[in-house]
Amino acid sequence: MKTKFLFTLLFIASISLPQSKINYKLLDANNITLGLQNIGNLYNKFGIGGGYWKMLIKDSVIVYDQGPWVIGKIDNKVHLAISQWGTNYSPGPIINNQAAMQYKPEDSLKYRIYKISKGDNQTNKDYAEWPAQYGAPITEDGKPKIYQDQTLWCVYNAMFPAVKKQITTFLDSLPTMPIEIHQLAYAKRGSSKDEVDLFSNTVFFEWTIINKGNAPIDSAYFSFWTDIDFCLGSPGNAYNIPQMDSLTGLGYLWSNTTVPEPAVGYVLLYGPSVPTFGSKSIIKGKVKNGYKNLGVSSNDAFFGGAAGDKRFALSKNRKEAWNIARGLFTTGETKINPTNGGSTKFTFSGDPVTNTGWLWNVKGTGGGAGFNLFSGPFNMAPNDTQWVMMALVPALGKDYKESITIMRNKVQLLKSMPYDSLAFGRKSVMVAVENENDIPTEFKLEQNYPNPFNPSTVISYKLQAASRITLKVYDVLGREVATLVDEHKQPGSYKIVFNPASSIKNPASGIYFYRLTTPTTTITRKMALTK
Repeated sequence: MKTKFLFTLLFIASISLPQSKINYKLLDANNITLGLQNIGNLYNKFGIGGGYWKMLIKDSVIVYDQGPWVIGKIDNKVHLAISQWGTNYSPGPIINNQAAMQYKPEDSLKYRIYKISKGDNQTNKDYAEWPAQYGAPITEDGKPKIYQDQTLWCVYNAMFPAVKKQITTFLDSLPTMPIEIHQLAYAKRGSSKDEVDLFSNTVFFEWTIINKGNAPIDSAYFSFWTDIDFCLGSPGNAYNIPQMDSLTGLGYLWSNTTVPEPAVGYVLLYGPSVPTFGSKSIIKGKVKNGYKNLGVSSNDAFFGGAAGDKRFALSKNRKEAWNIARGLFTTGETKINPTNGGSTKFTFSGDPVTNTGWLWNVKGTGGGAGFNLFSGPFNMAPNDTQWVMMALVPALGKDYKESITIMRNKVQLLKSMPYDSLAFGRKSVMVAVENENDIPTEFKLEQNYPNPFNPSTVISYKLQAASRITLKVYDVLGREVATLVDEHKQPGSYKIVFNPASSIKNPASGIYFYRLTTPTTTITRKMALTK
């Protein structure tokens, strides 16, 4: 049913915008292959998916489709620039207040995707014709700027009138939006596993968003939409479950099947910048004083078929899109975390590894599972520019818990690295993959995860020798508030879930300390509870 539906969408889109004007190229430097198009989405060959991962069974799909959104108000009316299942952008920039395909359709071949690699020269047509005049990045001496080892660049817009006819997933027509988006995607060469080099299994995206209109855009949000598909052991993609780690800005899908399945996620590395006194933001590696990068402000999860819950249906009009941008369900209902009864803007914000927090408690989700990550709000005056950076980070372990853990380790490494290392670094970065059957070679207390946390967090520790140990929690005044472990332990790696509500009466937000003690050694770390 999904394949037939998408074939119909692609057919309608082909009527609105001639296929000869749509161009795709493969980003394929490393273990991830993505078919990127100059209309903001992925090229779905045979309708089976646009993103593959070689670390799985050969040519296994991990992403069906993806695309950026910008939603906000112009003259107090919601406008939406969108890529979502057959709802796409128009190739090229905005020129003289018109879409390029409207203003100069005879230049349509210039509005393609450009692909360059390290070591290229004028013999590569894309290198020779690099469209600096449209905003493609160049070096100080005017040459095409190559990020990592392979770079794909294109520009598209939401101004072409025919885009209204492509809104096949939306029941209302969309007013044209004067948004121009420069899309940069890049990857480092490599075919290694994560424990050797995480860059072999990571793809980076940067979007530069320009308001080419004559009016300001208020209360705007950037969003990344994706339909993630994978299922090695379960036909029909029935067990892909959306999840959100709001503290790290990571949205992902995982599978609760008994066979090893990947976890596939996208993480927001740098969000839009907004004025903030005394802060600093990063924009394309440059520091901007008096601004800060926004994080993920809300997310929305969608899935079809077996789920049977309208709150998790795909948004289909501007009203529903505006609802989810502000952290509501598509229906306009406030999201309530069923595990604590509190309102939230984050759907499925629990932890499958520890089986805590808000998880989807039905085995299947049906087809078409994915999510939106939103970051905002911000305002854009005419000719204002915003910049966003994200990364695709799949991971595969011996089971879903290890897959998620490896993915989180990758995200933590990426977020700890400066922009230049992500965009231009050549050094391999190893990802720690813990084998619980191995005897540790050291006595160690790990930083809790997540941190800050609410309502619970995981504390991990390692013992290289058998010992009597205690693991206790103290408040900021040094008063003991909980004893988590007090017993003799054998050598090994251990994890324990700490939920303050189960051991502290009316736990307050703030700083706590946890201390691991043996007869010969004591280690203390700090953690933060937020409400």
